[in-house]
Formats: sequence, structure tokens, C-alpha cells
Amino acid sequence: MKFRLTLFYLLIISTLVSAQKPATKDTFDITSHTMQFPHHYKKWSFQVSAGLSMVKPPEDLLESAIQAPLANVHVTFGLPWKLSLESDLTTIIVSNQLRAGPRISFLVRNMGIKGGWDIAYVYGQLKQSGFNNSTQAWMHYPNISIGYKLKKMAFTLKGELAIVGKVSTKSGEIEVSRSKTFLNGGTLSFYVEQRIHHNKVFIIGLKDNYVKFYWPTWMLFSTFNRFYHIPELYISWIL
Repeated sequence: MKFRLTLFYLLIISTLVSAQKPATKDTFDITSHTMQFPHHYKKWSFQVSAGLSMVKPPEDLLESAIQAPLANVHVTFGLPWKLSLESDLTTIIVSNQLRAGPRISFLVRNMGIKGGWDIAYVYGQLKQSGFNNSTQAWMHYPNISIGYKLKKMAFTLKGELAIVGKVSTKSGEIEVSRSKTFLNGGTLSFYVEQRIHHNKVFIIGLKDNYVKFYWPTWMLFSTFNRFYHIPELYISWIL
């Protein structure tokens, strides 16, 4: 009986203490936990995300193109004066692109804008299914992003041009080079960044590549001289 009374009193005291204890305030703000949304990154700090891109190749290449998700790692390094440096590695093993470039960001309340210019190196090699091809290329990606954020979500629209610099291709021992710079097209992307668990943020994006030559399929040497709409679904997790 005494045990039951003691337990009863402890439950009452615990309830009263819990009622008086203030609830923990959620101070999370997605601004400093985003990768695509334009904001002022913390000086001298890294932010890393890893994810996959699912791409639908052009119909002309669909039968022979290698269809597999592109693995992606994105890194941002904060600098002073609203600047940052971004680097991105995208690979499908037989084709790889490493790009990097500076950014400048401006944030006013819930709106942000970010501009930058990336330089990319592309290398691909395909020695199977009757192919013996390789490609090396230099690319330029001037880009601009506009975003709007809530407390736990952020929305970003990004546009960029794809400018091809030097391209060197080989089929067996035969080398074909294109050194003249030309505009390859551009891309338009829309990203949603959402808080999922604690301070972890998940990214999902839709991207339309409107280009003549899509770099993961360059080893196939497409001879079609026209622009393609190549849709891309991007998912990523900020580490």
C-alpha cells in the first residue's frame, strides 16, 4: 500500500514539474542548411551534399546510351564578402565531369540571388559493346539562381548556359578535335530543399537540359546537329 501511495505521489510531482517546464523552442532556420538556395555561407566552412541524377537520354541515343543514375557530390566553401567557392563532381564511371567556380550571393529577408561562373573538365572513355571511344573537353557554365525560403523549406530557380571550349575526341587511334568555342545550349532547374530530420536537409530538383551535346553521351559520337530537351531528376542529401 505504501509503495502504491509513493508511486502515486511521484507521478503527481512529475506531472506538475513537466507542466511548469517550458517546451524547447525550435530555432531551426533552413537558410544556413541549404546548398542551392542563395545565402551567405559561413566563412571558411565546408558544406557537402551527395546524391543521384536520373536522366532520360535522347530518343536518338536511347537504344545505345548507357542508362544509369549519375552519382554526384557537391561541395561549397564559404569565403568573405558574400563570396563562396563551389565544386561539383558528377560521374557515371565511363563519363565524368568535375566543375568548380566562384559565387556571390545576396540575401534580403526571404529572397536570395546568386551568380557565378564554373569551369568544368569532362573525361569519358567507353571500350565495350563495340565502342573504343574517349573524350576530353573543357566547359564553361555561367549561372544565376533566385530563391525564396520559409522556415523549414527553400525554393530555388537556377539557369545556366553551357559553353563548350576545347573538345578532343578519339575513336581507336583516330583523333578528332574541335577547338572553336561554341554555345552548346543551357539548362533550367528548380530545387526544393526540405528539413527532414533534426538539422538534416533533403534536396529534390527537376532540370531541363536544352543542349546539342550531352556530356555523359559524348563517347557515342552523335551526328545529329540539333538541340535536345533532356529531363533530369535530382535527389540529394546534405551531409
